[in-house]
Amino acid sequence: MNEENFQKTQLSNGIRVISENIDSVYSVALGIWAIAGSQDETKETNGIAHLLEHMAFKGTTHRNAFQIAHEIESLGGALNAFTGKNVTCYYARLMGEHLATGVDVLADLIKNPDFKEAELEREKGVIIEEIREIEDTPSDIIFDYFTEQLFPNHPIGRSIQGSIENIRSLTIDHLIDFIRCHYTADRLVVVASGRVNHQELVGLVEQKMGDIPCGNGIPKLDEVSDIVQRSQKITRKISQSHLLIGRRVFPQSDDRKYPLALLNIILSGGMSSRLFHNIREQYGFVYAIYSFYDLYLNNGLFGIYAGIDTGQQAVIRDMIYAELNKLSRDGITSEELDKVKQQFEGGLVISLENMQSRMNRLAKMEIFENRLMTIREFLDIIDKIDIDDIHHLASYLAEADHYIETMIVPEKKFS
Repeated sequence: MNEENFQKTQLSNGIRVISENIDSVYSVALGIWAIAGSQDETKETNGIAHLLEHMAFKGTTHRNAFQIAHEIESLGGALNAFTGKNVTCYYARLMGEHLATGVDVLADLIKNPDFKEAELEREKGVIIEEIREIEDTPSDIIFDYFTEQLFPNHPIGRSIQGSIENIRSLTIDHLIDFIRCHYTADRLVVVASGRVNHQELVGLVEQKMGDIPCGNGIPKLDEVSDIVQRSQKITRKISQSHLLIGRRVFPQSDDRKYPLALLNIILSGGMSSRLFHNIREQYGFVYAIYSFYDLYLNNGLFGIYAGIDTGQQAVIRDMIYAELNKLSRDGITSEELDKVKQQFEGGLVISLENMQSRMNRLAKMEIFENRLMTIREFLDIIDKIDIDDIHHLASYLAEADHYIETMIVPEKKFS
């Protein structure tokens, strides 16, 4: 799988350049990652990182919006971006022979924005419709309510899209200031996986991005405050109820993330998982039920979501806690552990046949853990997880007094 072929170079201005050569493919996935996201916003500017990601594609001092897209797409490639709590990533997928074009276009997006008032107002309208779509989808908006409840008055607790009121108030000056403060060389990581020569990539990044100034590093976030509201119920004009229970956990750098990945599969990794089999299949009380986790630079969360019949809210809640308690009390068998390891490792290896997945993996290791690990080293860690590791984590997750509950329920006349 050529998993040893990654290299790392740090430019004099602080930009990290990482590549992984896969000589059995002809394409490359290239990403410029800024360690900047909604964590870097204030209450008043919440939503600006996502707005900036949208605006980057509206034109630079060298290219208009059509030219940005056409230059990559005309080569058979694809161009996109996403914003998270901790990072924003601009990425391209294209043939390895066109690596120089990919670096040129992506660097242009973050270095040379040409914000125009008309484009800004137009794109605000797009994002406002995106926010409305989320708000109209209870199974989506409940995650925003839940995260805000879990991390009150903290950047991690705010939605990535921001509020409609905030989006309307943001200006070009806000965008320029965000780039100046957060898109600095020490917070930029360039990663490529696929048909790529490392020295060529380093030279291209040095040429196109070597003059980006270094900043003051990643600021330390304020500590999260105590949870104020343990249970929250929101009414909507809907027919189905939505329940989300969860708690704070550890950050991405914590080694407990490895057994957590396996435990998450045990709970909801397919139709044979405990939540699906023991609640949906046996009783038919839910259509969708699954566990999930999100780990960030400084903290993380774990939760379980269920879309349920309104009359079964209390029953489903008790059944979910019962599954967590059963894991904590009884643990798992060695056969179950072997099965879930095989399921995890199979899914990982299959995903890594995709260059985009490999590029994402390298970037996240560098950003969240400050180390690069071969696939073999990673699988060895998974192989060494034993029943006690799962049991200790299950006992930690079963601490009921750390959980909060978020519900969206029908208004009475709609129930």
